[in-house]
Formats: sequence, C-alpha cells, structure tokens
Amino acid sequence: MQASNSSAPQEFIPQHIPTPEEINKKSFDALKQNAFPLTPEQIQTLRNMLDDTQRATAAEPYDNPPEPVSSSLMVNLAPGSTPPAIRLYRGFVSSLVFVDVTGAPWPIVAYDLGNPGAFNIAWDTKDNILMVQAQSSYNYGNLAIKLKDLDTPVTLTLVPGQRAVDYRVDLRIMARGPNAKPSYSGTSINVSGTNPILLNILDAVPPPGAKTLDVPDATAQAWLYDNKVYLRTEYTLLSPAWIAKLSSADGMNAYELIKTPLVLLSRHGKTVQTKIEGF
Repeated sequence: MQASNSSAPQEFIPQHIPTPEEINKKSFDALKQNAFPLTPEQIQTLRNMLDDTQRATAAEPYDNPPEPVSSSLMVNLAPGSTPPAIRLYRGFVSSLVFVDVTGAPWPIVAYDLGNPGAFNIAWDTKDNILMVQAQSSYNYGNLAIKLKDLDTPVTLTLVPGQRAVDYRVDLRIMARGPNAKPSYSGTSINVSGTNPILLNILDAVPPPGAKTLDVPDATAQAWLYDNKVYLRTEYTLLSPAWIAKLSSADGMNAYELIKTPLVLLSRHGKTVQTKIEGF
C-alpha cells in the first residue's frame, strides 16, 4: 500500500518590493520624526511654559508696580538725629534734590556710597540733584553727601524693596546755602525746622482737621488750621506779613499767616489781589 503525501503544496505569495517613491517617503518620514519629534501644538505649549517661567523669574515679589511718591523732608544735622530714609525699588530711579531753607538749590560737592554694588548713582558733578537706583531688592546701604560750604555731611539711609517709592525727594537743609534767596524787609524766614505743617503744605498735604478754603481765581490753595491760614502758591506773598514761609526748588511757596480774607500776591512783576473765602 502506497503511503499518501500529507503535506499539501504551499501557495506562493510574492513579497511586495517597495518602489523608489515609497522608499523615499519612508526615509523622509523617519527623518522628519527625528528632526521634529514634537507636534506644533506641543511646541506651542512648551513655548508658553517657557514664557511663564521667564516671567516668573524676572518678576519682583509683588505683582503690581510700586506706588510713586514725591515729598519734601527736613534734614536735621544735629548729633543723635535719625537720618532720613529714601525708599527705593529695583528698576526705578529716585531723584534727590538738595535745597536750603529758602528753597534755593544747594550744590553738591561730593558723595560716598556705603554699598556700591547694591546701588547706582548718577550725578553731573555740578548741580544739586542725585539720581539713585537700587540694583537689588534687599541690600540696604547708606549715602553721605558733602554740600558746598556745609561742614557737616548729609547722611541718608537707602531702603530698597519698598511698596511706596520716592520718585522725587526735596531734602531741605534748615540753613541758608550759598545760593540762598534774599529775604524781604519786614519778613523773617522760619529756620527752626520745628514746623512740619509748612513742609506738608508744600506737598499740598494739609494737617488733619484743616478746613479747605476757597480761592476763586485759583492763584493759590488755602487751608484754615488752628485759626491760621496756610497758603500754597507759586506767587510771592506781599501782604499781609507772613509768620513763616518755606519754598521748594521748583518755585512753590508755603506760607503761614494770620486769618485774613484778602492777600496781595506778585509773580513776574504782576500784582494780584486774591480773595480767600469759606471761613
């Protein structure tokens, strides 16, 4: 008996031979995957994450910019007095303006910085203004300024990282400087340095409880406090005689005078009679 052959013949399936175009496309796809493994959406997501990281790294501790402040300070040179503090913030320039008791510029001769690496100072070597900028948020320091014909240096404390920043500070030395304005006959300048009300009036900040008075011609601002009139004006007060006066470097004047409904002012040779109402 003849044995049967159990293995059936295999069907021949021809293999697919890639065409040159298919080989080229496959190579291109592999190269594209290696060169650009991320999708456009993934790339955009990474760019957004990088932007957020850089923004957070560069940001200051607070989200909002600091509050700008312009003010006047009386400088007490007596031994044991506390030096004025200047509030700074990294990336913001603060202008320090030195004036005498009459409001005249007091020229700077030299300055010395206690922590040179933490602050940057610009000065044109001839005027009365220093431009100060903090280089970091937390490094404190001090600044000593030598003024012309003044034996005692003015010392300031520099405090960075503050929420309120001194954009401009008029530093008033309670003495007559080399450029002092002349005083007029019958008047006397209060140089005691004990009247902070006038200093605040220069900044248009009346004392608490002061009553705002009306000046119809807008030549001045006036307040009534402790039965005295406090006047803030760019004009020069001719009458009545004032009790005390302070002036700023930009020509603003603050007067303390008796209670009066009428004042005589002068500016650029023009005399103005001004009413004060609302007592």
